Amino acid sequence: FPPDVAFIVQGKPIRAHRVILSSRSPFFKKKFTTDWKERSEVRFSRERLSYPALYSLIHFFYSDRLEVAVDDMQDLIRICKVCRCESLHKVLEKELIHQKYADYKALGDVDNSQKRYILQGLSLPQEDRLPAALHRILLTALSNSTRQSGQEDEIDKLVTRMGAMQMAKSLDDLADVCVRVDRKIFRCHQVILASRSEYFKARLSHMKDFHEDIDELSVDILPCLEEHDLSMEAFEKMIEYM
Repeated sequence: FPPDVAFIVQGKPIRAHRVILSSRSPFFKKKFTTDWKERSEVRFSRERLSYPALYSLIHFFYSDRLEVAVDDMQDLIRICKVCRCESLHKVLEKELIHQKYADYKALGDVDNSQKRYILQGLSLPQEDRLPAALHRILLTALSNSTRQSGQEDEIDKLVTRMGAMQMAKSLDDLADVCVRVDRKIFRCHQVILASRSEYFKARLSHMKDFHEDIDELSVDILPCLEEHDLSMEAFEKMIEYM
């Protein structure tokens, strides 16, 4: 599903999703709830920030697989320190020391720009891997989801009128869509729903087309989908699986 933020590094864009970056890095989570809260594009002008290194890190956030040129490892270590990816930072520092003393193993005509270092997420502690990061986002979103009572008529009017729900965009779960099942409103993430389900991908695409024809939604209104003939318990298990 379309990314919601773009980083311009050395004149080139890297597009990503806030919820993925926030789930993997305390630095990004803080920035997206403060300085970058309303920004869809962030430009970096520092000469020391390397495009290949940042791209490698963001690719790792999505895939739990890191592949980086040995030449870019020093830059990546610096970025990991800023992003507070502590376990990855330690592994890379150790590997960089190993690379410095392993030159005798390499072919003389192969420079560091051609050498690649590959790391699988399984090498890191479980709490620093992708599934654990997404599970934390899930628990936060579920804790912010609400069971509505006594306001059914007003909720029905909102959902029927514009397919939206007056619900504050919580700072800690970065939800960008809500799903109403029975009388409970689940805070969800479009990229998760759309990437895991063709059904939700189609529904969210139609919803996006609809909202392009009306005034832009307020920052305090999340687009809302309704699901019928489905229990709250079943839906919660489904999004946990996703």
